[in-house]
Amino acid sequence: MLKAIIIDDEPDCVKLLALQLKMYCPQVQVMAECTSSEQGLLTIKELQPDIVFLDIEMPVMNGFQLLEKINHINFSLVFV
Repeated sequence: MLKAIIIDDEPDCVKLLALQLKMYCPQVQVMAECTSSEQGLLTIKELQPDIVFLDIEMPVMNGFQLLEKINHINFSLVFV
């Protein structure tokens, strides 16, 4: 089972992706759904996921700025 986190500032997009993963990728378990980059950064550090689904354009801190704040990226990354 792969642990995943979804980070996107649009709640509808988060819910849709989580539903699609549940339907089509049963080996992927969504551990957290984050609707802000700040929340996502804390959640990555806390849960240490295998996969992060990350939105690029978000208010306050975009996806690239979030990645710059992580010292060692030890997960697969999918931009959404």
